[in-house]
Amino acid sequence: MAQRRVSAGMEVKTLYGGKVTTVASKVYCTSSGRLVQVFESPDQYYTITNPDGEFKIYYPGTNEVYSERKEDFSDRDNILYLFLSGRGDDMGLGLYGYKLAGTVREDGGIVKRTYVPSSPGKGVAKVELVQENYLPIYLAYYNDGGAVVSKVYLSSYSRLGNMMLPLRVTSVQFTSKKDSTLVRTIYSDVKVDGQDPMFDFQVPAGAKPVKNLPAGRK
Repeated sequence: MAQRRVSAGMEVKTLYGGKVTTVASKVYCTSSGRLVQVFESPDQYYTITNPDGEFKIYYPGTNEVYSERKEDFSDRDNILYLFLSGRGDDMGLGLYGYKLAGTVREDGGIVKRTYVPSSPGKGVAKVELVQENYLPIYLAYYNDGGAVVSKVYLSSYSRLGNMMLPLRVTSVQFTSKKDSTLVRTIYSDVKVDGQDPMFDFQVPAGAKPVKNLPAGRK
């Protein structure tokens, strides 16, 4: 039976400009794409997102809520959602309008697939997806000039129920010829089909709406 819910601890370390920032949270994801994140430090707050780009951030300390709907807020590229919804095979590239352009099979269970945008204007000319034993282990995004602008490495796969999930994801964003941003995400204490009430968390009806998203959030 396919899993419908996944919860996990999530630690995200970002290295940029010689400085490291660490953000820890608990995530609760359903196969429909609803994702609840709980942050405890330095302030407690909750975020709720879905694949349609609906986003809410709630601060229990002040009982305030910020809401917006924007494609940038979509959680369609969230690792938990991709694998839980059965879209790990192409890492959600089909959801973003990319189509398969070529496949190369190598020894050792390695398969390289090339995807291109169905329509121009996405800012990415092609994406190379490498699979090992049917599991995605690497993605590279190329610009129109043929340069790699982003890399993603997936590792530490673990079987959870009927699902294989990468517990470590490392991405490199090349912001310029000299600068890059390194982001490492590690999942821990993963549970499938749990009954934690946080899966169904809703912002309290009496929360006060605010118009501006505080700096540094999301």
